[in-house]
Amino acid sequence: MGALKVRRFFQDNRRSLKLSLITGDVGLENLIETCEINRPGLFLAGYREHFNSSCVTLLTRLEGGFLQKLTSADRRERIIHLLQTKIPCIINSGAVLPKGFINLASLHKVAIIKSKLVSNLLFTRLSSYLEDFFSPEMSIHGVLLDVYGVGTLIMGKSGVGKSECALALVRRGHRLVADDIVDIKLEEGQVLMGGGPELIRHHMEIRGLGIINIRNIFGVGSIRTKKRIEMVVGMEAWKPRKEYDRLGLEERKITFLGVSLPEIVIPVRPGRDVATLVEIAAMNQRLKIMGSDSAKELTQKLSQAINLPTGSVEKE
Repeated sequence: MGALKVRRFFQDNRRSLKLSLITGDVGLENLIETCEINRPGLFLAGYREHFNSSCVTLLTRLEGGFLQKLTSADRRERIIHLLQTKIPCIINSGAVLPKGFINLASLHKVAIIKSKLVSNLLFTRLSSYLEDFFSPEMSIHGVLLDVYGVGTLIMGKSGVGKSECALALVRRGHRLVADDIVDIKLEEGQVLMGGGPELIRHHMEIRGLGIINIRNIFGVGSIRTKKRIEMVVGMEAWKPRKEYDRLGLEERKITFLGVSLPEIVIPVRPGRDVATLVEIAAMNQRLKIMGSDSAKELTQKLSQAINLPTGSVEKE
């Protein structure tokens, strides 16, 4: 995601953060380039190293109280130094702004925005919005569902039957997150969250039927807006000469935005109940998350049986 204009930031958060513009249209085209939030107390006190001027600056009663204790000349000098760093905007949360602060901000083209929220709540909501906006993201072709609580991303070539499989899963009580286009966003550096574009959200294209609205047909319980992706199912047309994994010992991985996910490949041919296979794969993945791997456990038992001394097995 690129830089965020102050204008869009204000419009997106006007209600949730209870914002109002103090400097009018001044500085609304300034760019916020990071999800960090500045608390300028140390800067105003004279320590100006490591100050990031490309992010939102939050002014609270603490910083406001500090400025009020300075002499008029010293206060003006420190405010000017802060504004000269070309910070995109200042959000005022409870600070009493010194006389002349607004005029100086307008002169340096720095937007001042007031919030009615208490500082702690403002910081939490502000951080959440900025982290979401600046999170790395990508879009892929596929279908995302919540199957037994496991975020299951179904991928494969066009026409292999992804949407038909997803429709069968929805009929069985599982929930659709996105069809055709899946938007993936990296959160907290390690969690992949998937969702669908708002314009086509909760719609599905079925060849022969056209576009259907899953929410209208199956109800609100059949959909989710977003879901953490925990496994990938690759669907492909059955290839008679290809060796497919029969034991489940092959640990395939696929990587999105630097995060690796377990992947299984399901060959598709007429008569195969692919939806059931996806259900079993999701349940098996839940067992693996809880520490139980059926394939490895069986292999271990077989190895132990093979290595038993002769005559140690009791005969019935």
